[in-house]
Amino acid sequence: MSAGFVYLRPLNVAVVRARGPYSQSASAAWGDMFSWLHSSGLKRDVGTGYGLLLDDPRIVAPANCRYEACVELIEEARRLLPVTFSIRRLPGGAYVRERHVGGSVGLSHTISKLRNEWTPGQSVVIDSRRPVIEIYLDNPDLVPLEKQRVDVCLPVKADDYTGRSAA
Repeated sequence: MSAGFVYLRPLNVAVVRARGPYSQSASAAWGDMFSWLHSSGLKRDVGTGYGLLLDDPRIVAPANCRYEACVELIEEARRLLPVTFSIRRLPGGAYVRERHVGGSVGLSHTISKLRNEWTPGQSVVIDSRRPVIEIYLDNPDLVPLEKQRVDVCLPVKADDYTGRSAA
């Protein structure tokens, strides 16, 4: 794997949330986001797209998992947000990042492999207080699905394990 550490800065984004298994809720949230961007004429004014996986499906029932589709917007666009959207601060901090190619296809495998195979050997643990973040680097209207790049970012913190046994 070509994973590495990165620091993401906090960022204000427009957000729409969907619930359910991530394979369904991600599509639903992005469908709502793109529908609004097209109908509002703001498609050209958006920056990077971010997907936030707020729950661990190994712990939370898939039907209750929350996914947020987020985009950077110009300040003037805030007044055009639908009532079902909100503004939130993308949580910054330390993340382990892996580049995935293929758009949303195979993202869950990349996340699992990064979490289960790469992270354990790095003296870090997953920070469950922050979401997994998908950073969509390519415009899906211009780049074919099989070439779309997504940076998968798992929130991490230092492993506090000292190797000493408790007395």
